[in-house]
Amino acid sequence: MENLINKPNIKVTIGVLIVFIGICILSSNYYNQKKFEVFDEMNDLYYSQLIEIEDSDEIIEEEVIANNEEDLQPALPVINEVPNTPVPVIDYSKYYVGYLSIPKLDLKKGFTEIDNKYNNVNRNIEVIKPSDYPDKVKGNFIIAGHSGSSSVSFFKDLYKLNLEDEATITYNGIEYKYIIKNIYTDAKDGDLVIKRNKNKTTLTLITCTKGDKNTQTIYIAERD
Repeated sequence: MENLINKPNIKVTIGVLIVFIGICILSSNYYNQKKFEVFDEMNDLYYSQLIEIEDSDEIIEEEVIANNEEDLQPALPVINEVPNTPVPVIDYSKYYVGYLSIPKLDLKKGFTEIDNKYNNVNRNIEVIKPSDYPDKVKGNFIIAGHSGSSSVSFFKDLYKLNLEDEATITYNGIEYKYIIKNIYTDAKDGDLVIKRNKNKTTLTLITCTKGDKNTQTIYIAERD
């Protein structure tokens, strides 16, 4: 008699546990999705504050920043911890509208439209407002990316670049070749100054300065 009573109780207990585990899994997935949405919103807010761009005509004649062997810092202060967070497995390539290629670094990485939800440094390289796309004459195409050692540190090797190195943007099936003409640093104080020649069509790359968590390095490249 006891066995007949206990068996249904065991089945009920197992059923409750299965339901509980299922709820936990669904809750976890929902939480993770919301967490990444919050991260994206934080980045959008941060970059809208960061790119208070003064598009200066000043061109500084300076030597290329000396390389050193210190570890790279994360790209930008507000999102320092994000690169250590697992990134959802998504096929971003179907959202890409173009690619950045830097032969010296063996780098080729796609970018999305500015308003795409995956246009975010925690997922891809990010096209920064108020960028002009490469097909605009005398425009400035601005891209930011993480340095560091995480899976999204696409700009981890930018510090190896020197003046006269090449970068190529492929957009709408057309290749645009640029030559680096200026490299300088700027404080992470929410006010980024881009020093370029407004008579040139330019590409601007932004990432954290190697060995210095308080500054970012800006690479100015001009169209051939």
